[in-house]
Amino acid sequence: MTLLLLPSLFRASRRGQMAVMMVIGILLFLLLMFPVMNLFVQNEAKWSVKEKKATEAFHLAEAGVDRARWKLLENTDMWNITSTGTISGYHFDKTYTTEDGGTYAINITSDPADGDRRIVESVGRDKTGAQTRRIRAVLINDSAADFSVWSGVQIENTGNAHIEWGPVYSGNSINATGMTYPRYFSAGHVSPQDGGSSSASTDGVYWWSYYAIPPTPNVKFSVYLASAVDSGNAPNGCGNGNSSTYYRVGNATFKGCNDTSGKTYYITGNVDFVPGSGGNFIVGNVLSLGEVTVQGNGGGNGSYNANIPPMAWKEYGANWAHYLTFDPAGSGSPATPATYAAAVASNYIATNKTYPLTEVIVHGFLYAGKEHELTGGGSGVVHGVLMVGKEVEMQTSSFKVYYDDGVATDILLQGVNIRLYSWYEVPPVWPSGL
Repeated sequence: MTLLLLPSLFRASRRGQMAVMMVIGILLFLLLMFPVMNLFVQNEAKWSVKEKKATEAFHLAEAGVDRARWKLLENTDMWNITSTGTISGYHFDKTYTTEDGGTYAINITSDPADGDRRIVESVGRDKTGAQTRRIRAVLINDSAADFSVWSGVQIENTGNAHIEWGPVYSGNSINATGMTYPRYFSAGHVSPQDGGSSSASTDGVYWWSYYAIPPTPNVKFSVYLASAVDSGNAPNGCGNGNSSTYYRVGNATFKGCNDTSGKTYYITGNVDFVPGSGGNFIVGNVLSLGEVTVQGNGGGNGSYNANIPPMAWKEYGANWAHYLTFDPAGSGSPATPATYAAAVASNYIATNKTYPLTEVIVHGFLYAGKEHELTGGGSGVVHGVLMVGKEVEMQTSSFKVYYDDGVATDILLQGVNIRLYSWYEVPPVWPSGL
């Protein structure tokens, strides 16, 4: 009997030994894994803390962008100052501290590629100083006059007239039959390009119909009026023959007007630009509360090399060959790209590029409260910005409007309407000296 039990006892003993060995093996595994698990837990805690601090730094950088935007909204002067200068406290010259001890610094500069934009760089740092994040934002002012032609109602650009170097905006509709440049933005139709669509549509290159155009720029008429009144008498032929004045009640005829003083004409009635008596060349502003009519070439007599706006090339995505007539491929430094796609890829900036203009009537801001009309077939030129309260008719003439970004920047407008155009993170470097 005893002998029969021995094999069973032996088997039970082996099972017990195996169980003990398994328990020992598990204990050994746990002992070996404990340091690893402990290290993982410790690192996870460190990573969580680091992530929290990095998030705090990012939010502080965002707060800096918001603070910069509100500073620029403070008044029109803030936007204008940063076109060429800086604002104290917003030039990486001051550290702002939050209630919880976090810090941030701000820098506002003008975009070298587009003077109507501002670049905001904001750097945030958590309260321990361990984590830093940096944001680069681009802000645009929708109240800025960054356009070649603006019409409150309608634009008819169907003849041989040309609009160059800057976009066109209309508060109602645009007839751009046969046109492949510049860019057209309309609150209604862009005909025939949109095919009669009654909803927002675009080719993404040069026309946008039913587009949410910015609010109509609010011109500081009172300031222009005061300037014209203070300027007193104007040269002969500049509005009223030998009795011309910069401020005139009623209609005005410009015939033989040569005035490069940079002053402002403020006319309460209609304005006619007429050939003869040596022609017209005005460097300054002409504001008419009525209609502006250009007869023939308007007597355009100005001739000079005009600066091509740095981003003028963006108007020619559908006709790059035409842009190259101003800025030939491979010319200058930087060299002009051979294609529109290459210009986009390289974010091309036309630096120190010029083009000769002739028959210039006005180099400055030309405003018509009612309509702007062309009669005859002259080739007069307006170099600057054309703004019209009602309709722009450019159907028969070879008249041309060339956008001047410098003129646009100098136009006096009420208020600013700033919106975020783009933003992205850049290497998190804290400004030196702070």
